[in-house]
Amino acid sequence: MNSKKELLMTSILAIGLALGLGTISYGLFSEIPINARVDVLAEKNGVRSVSFLPSDLVLLEAQLSYGNSSLAGTPVEFGVRTPDGTDFPLQKATTNNLGTANITFTIPWPSSFSLGTWWVSVASEVYGQTLNASTSFECQLLPIAVDISTQKSGVGQNAQGGHFALNETVDLYAQVRDELNRTLPNQDVSFVIKDLNGTSFDYGTLTTDSSGFAGTKIGIRQDEAYVGTFEVYARTVYNDVVLLDTLTFRVEA
Repeated sequence: MNSKKELLMTSILAIGLALGLGTISYGLFSEIPINARVDVLAEKNGVRSVSFLPSDLVLLEAQLSYGNSSLAGTPVEFGVRTPDGTDFPLQKATTNNLGTANITFTIPWPSSFSLGTWWVSVASEVYGQTLNASTSFECQLLPIAVDISTQKSGVGQNAQGGHFALNETVDLYAQVRDELNRTLPNQDVSFVIKDLNGTSFDYGTLTTDSSGFAGTKIGIRQDEAYVGTFEVYARTVYNDVVLLDTLTFRVEA
C-alpha cells in the first residue's frame, strides 16, 4: 500500500514538474523520497567570491533544488568555522520562492583568528533526506602598494597605461592603498618620467588628497620625435616601507 502511495505521489510530482511548476513547496509532498540537492556559496558585493578582506561583509547563500525546480519554505542551518577552528554560533534561515536562503556576517578585525581559510557548511532536511554541502574562502590582507594609472588604463602594478596621439594630454594618477584596500590621504608620491631616448624628467612630489589620489598632466607635443614608449615611475614611503610602481604608455603618430 505504501509503495502504491509513493508511486501515486511521485506521479503527481512528475506531472507538476511537467506543467512547469518552477518552485515546489516543502510541505506539499513531504512523504515523497526524493533526490534533492543543496549548494552553498559565498558572495562579496553581490558577486560570488573565494577571497575576502578583514572587515568585509560576507553573504552566504544556500540553494535547494530538485532538477530544475527550486524548493521553497525549507529550513537551512548554516555553520561557520574560523581559520583557528573556532565555530561561530549556528544560524538558520528558510528558503524563499527561488529556493535560496542566506545569512550575512562581518569578518572581525582586528582579530587573531580572521586571517586564513574559513569553512562554511549547510545542512537541511528535505523529504526525509539530510542534505549537506560545504565551501571555503580565504581572508588575507593585501600588500600595501602605490599604483599609477592614466585616464585610459594602467590600474595594477607595472601596467600598460594605454596609447596616446601627438598633441594629446596624458593624465597621470597615483593612489596608495593599505592592507585593507583603503586609499590613503596625505601620502607624498614622487613621479619620474623617462622618454623614449632614456632621458629622465623629475615631475616632483605630489600629495594624495582626501580621496587618496594625486595627479599630474603630461602634454605631448605635435612632434614625431615624441613617438614611442614612455615610462613613468612612482615612489612613496608608508610606515617606513618604500613602495614603487612603474607604468608605460605609447605615443603614436
